[in-house]
Amino acid sequence: MSPSHLRSGPVAPGVAFITGGARGLGNAIAVSFAKEGASGIALVDILDETAFAEGKAAVEACGIKCITIHADVTDESQVESAIAETVKEFGRIDYAANFAGIAGPLSSVVDTDTNAWKRVLEVNALGVWLCMKHEIKQMVKQESIVVESGRVDQRGSIVNCASVNSIQSGAGSSGYTAAKHAVLGMTKAGALEARSQGVRINCVSPGFLKTKLLEEEFTKATGKSMLGGADASAGAWSKFEARQGREASFDEVGDVVVLLSTPHGGFTINEMDG
Repeated sequence: MSPSHLRSGPVAPGVAFITGGARGLGNAIAVSFAKEGASGIALVDILDETAFAEGKAAVEACGIKCITIHADVTDESQVESAIAETVKEFGRIDYAANFAGIAGPLSSVVDTDTNAWKRVLEVNALGVWLCMKHEIKQMVKQESIVVESGRVDQRGSIVNCASVNSIQSGAGSSGYTAAKHAVLGMTKAGALEARSQGVRINCVSPGFLKTKLLEEEFTKATGKSMLGGADASAGAWSKFEARQGREASFDEVGDVVVLLSTPHGGFTINEMDG
């Protein structure tokens, strides 16, 4: 193939809006967008300034402009404000990754506090729905990002955080499982509604990842560390990873989100990759 026929330039040259973006998986997604040439990145989270500073530094190390926005995804007015602030700074939002979430209580149905159960649904399901709602509203107002000749225009792309628990479950995870089933359902519905307006919506199932949130809930429920040592808890985690073949890294998920977001995946909607 002649070099003149090879693609060149950034893979994801648009503006990325990432909830849960200050640390962990959300920040890995932001860094993946930065590495692929995003023109601007907004990190949206409820964490403290130290976490924001670290997350922003990781993105800016790639030479990409990054802003931080403190917002609670369960508060619709804060979601609207975060989107407006991003558009004011960068002019548009081309890619949205809705990855703010909590693990929730790891306990049986009969032992789970009702308010704690509701909180998991508020953050992991309602929060994604509110973000998706207002991201679509913004994206349909803007012109398409530049696409290759012959490709369908893309006004925007949204990737929601689903889970292996979107299609299966585990004992002690009723709240988390309910929320993640909801994410898969709303992604399917939203994708069918938005596709005619040039907006694609997909979700990813990251698999078993050693997140700080999960470690905190595991320790609270068992009194043991999930991530270290040769005790039974470490053995349990090894079994989870064995189901998916090997240990997964945050940046691998970040790269999948970027690939789903670009017009190269223009025929892909309503998809859950894991």
